[in-house]
Amino acid sequence: MQKLSFNNLFVLFVAFILISQTSAVQAFNTQQKNEITVQPIDIPYYEGKINIDGELNDDLWIHARSVELNLVNSPWDNLPSPVKTTAKLVENGEFLYISFTAIDPNPEKIQAFLTDRDNAWFHDLVGIKLDTHNNRRLNYEFFVNPYGVQNDATFNEITGEGNTSWDGLWYSFGKITEQGYQVEIAIPYNILNFKSDGQEKKWAIELVRTYPRDTNLRISHVPLNRDNPCWLCQYPEAKGFKKTKIGKNVRLTPTLTATRDEFRDVYLANDDPTNGWVTEDDIEVGLDLRWGINTNNLLNATINPDFSTVESDSGQLSVNTNFSLYYEEKRAFFLDNSDYFSSDFDLIYTRNIADPDFGAKLTGRIDKHSYGVFTANDTETNILLPGNLNSRLVTLDKKNNSSALRYRYDFNENLTVGSIATFRSADSYHNYVAGIDARYRLSESNAIKAQLLSSDSEYSDIIFSNNAPKYVELNNSSLNDQAFKVNFNHHSEYWLLDLEHQSIGADFRADLGYIPKTDIKTNEVLLKRTFYSDQDSYWQEAGISGEWKIAHNVNNELIERELTASFSIDGPLQSIFEIDFIHGERVGLRYDKSLTDIDGNTSMFNEDQLQLYSSANVNNRTYLSLNVIVGDKIDYSNDRLGDLIEATGNLTVFITDHLEFDFYQTYSKLDAKEDDHDVNVYIANISELRLSYQFDVLSYLKLSLVYDNIEYSGSENIKALSTQLIYAYKLNPQTVFFLGYSDNSYQDQDLTKLTRTDRTFFTKISYAWAK
Repeated sequence: MQKLSFNNLFVLFVAFILISQTSAVQAFNTQQKNEITVQPIDIPYYEGKINIDGELNDDLWIHARSVELNLVNSPWDNLPSPVKTTAKLVENGEFLYISFTAIDPNPEKIQAFLTDRDNAWFHDLVGIKLDTHNNRRLNYEFFVNPYGVQNDATFNEITGEGNTSWDGLWYSFGKITEQGYQVEIAIPYNILNFKSDGQEKKWAIELVRTYPRDTNLRISHVPLNRDNPCWLCQYPEAKGFKKTKIGKNVRLTPTLTATRDEFRDVYLANDDPTNGWVTEDDIEVGLDLRWGINTNNLLNATINPDFSTVESDSGQLSVNTNFSLYYEEKRAFFLDNSDYFSSDFDLIYTRNIADPDFGAKLTGRIDKHSYGVFTANDTETNILLPGNLNSRLVTLDKKNNSSALRYRYDFNENLTVGSIATFRSADSYHNYVAGIDARYRLSESNAIKAQLLSSDSEYSDIIFSNNAPKYVELNNSSLNDQAFKVNFNHHSEYWLLDLEHQSIGADFRADLGYIPKTDIKTNEVLLKRTFYSDQDSYWQEAGISGEWKIAHNVNNELIERELTASFSIDGPLQSIFEIDFIHGERVGLRYDKSLTDIDGNTSMFNEDQLQLYSSANVNNRTYLSLNVIVGDKIDYSNDRLGDLIEATGNLTVFITDHLEFDFYQTYSKLDAKEDDHDVNVYIANISELRLSYQFDVLSYLKLSLVYDNIEYSGSENIKALSTQLIYAYKLNPQTVFFLGYSDNSYQDQDLTKLTRTDRTFFTKISYAWAK
């Protein structure tokens, strides 16, 4: 305990010195950089409409307000742009229209192709960022590449996270010209949340062009102060929007999904004259409702929803892993206004909701108050059983109701407080979580945030007798505990300091969220120094950092401590190079899994690793990345230390403007000592191939192949192959048609070859009726 106390005091002392030393420099820099000011943009109103065809010849553009994007605010420090970009803005009460004319001295070097929506974030882009509540908490992002491919997102300033899965219904068209390219955008007001009172409105705004050449330049009309990490806080205002109207703002989307599932027991298939195939046909009809009650409040409801993700998840390495894997949400019902439910702890992980009968969600904002409520009735129950050394996911064949409530109040531009609650219940089971949280900006560069939670759970004996990790011993079926997190962040031009303490009680549960670790207390410190070069150098930004982390259980028994030293630098060809040196001390698994003790029940191992990462755009059609890890790694299956070599690579090539080739390869090999001899623990390979042909911005054909090959010691070899072929036509994110096929194959020591275990033929059609 004395050592830990000394470490904590030392960290706080270093933090105090750094902040003290940089405060004077920060004040001077802020004063100097604030000399560049941006005037508000008056958005003119005119009746009429614009045909979104990329031609920029409609009469309404004559009345539009012109804005020059003449600054590079990243990675350069508000220096003049090397290329000319002009934006125009006008509105008619129903749409906000924006056009961009992007001049390029070498149009043949434009980095843009036909691809699926939200898949062009690293292309040449132009777009707009809007904070329609002007509270500097959340902004919408609408970007378009030169072919008209849409990329949209929301960004939450409080959590620092963006949501690129959010999809709005808006319109765009892009066109490459001899001088560069030009884009037209129409954003309907009924997809935005804002205060509708018939008065002039002020929205925070930034117009942006990304220009990826040797360096990826971010071109804008807004100068950004590097001492203020809140970019949204620095945006000027767009004024106008007095006659905005959204109409009835009702959208009904009926959905028809038809599937044929065929599956079999591959171990019995050879003895069955029909190869053991069992066929199930299913036709489902569903209905989604999206009703903008007003410009501040949105109701989503769904009956018999199709909650399939359609496209398969990417392959992940699961060998020698003790904690359940995390998968991103892709389903539209949960993504719409999902930022309203975000918090520091991941309390709402909607992939836990598997197959609901119905769902409803209400989100909104009234003045300084924002809220979100959702409920879903699920036909199966997924429960993540957590621990401090391992966790796993179990699925129960019983219905449950899952609900969540989130509230936030913005006292002023610096202070936000909130509350959150989640509810999950079924027969002989419930899990309730409630908590409060707050974030306070001490200054432009310093912020502190905290969250306190309490949970109440009741589990039936049947659930735990069949599914609990063996080391969990329950004296009764009721569990109650708390969780707490506090974070301090200093982020200025040259320095980043992040301090965090987190404590999660042994009996804390958040079954609707993703919290795989309980009975754990962690302290983390990250310190980084950033260096900048001038715009003519072969590099633009570099950094050195150190990170310290220590974790105990609630009884103060050491689980792990880790020290990391890192160096990173960018370079030509939009390249990035990072190197990490990691020294860790951590325990293996328990000897006696019926006991929760760490001391005397585990072995402590020293892990030293070297990690290398590099990526580059070889040319405007080819992207390469490679991540390599070499060093020590615990062999958890045998509770011993091994030697790890792991490499993950990605090659992306746009063979033509329509055809995209993506290949991902993961190789992992772990060796260990056994009776003074080197033995192989496992060799794992994951190969993933994705081919996509984009006919135009609306339709594509995709082929996905994911192959797993894991060789264990003792000659055990497991292979798996999943394939998927999809044709898609997307008039917009809700009006879609899918036709596809997928299957899975498996091989182990009892099967002489890869044998198909299941296959699915499916089609889905939905149409959004808007009024």
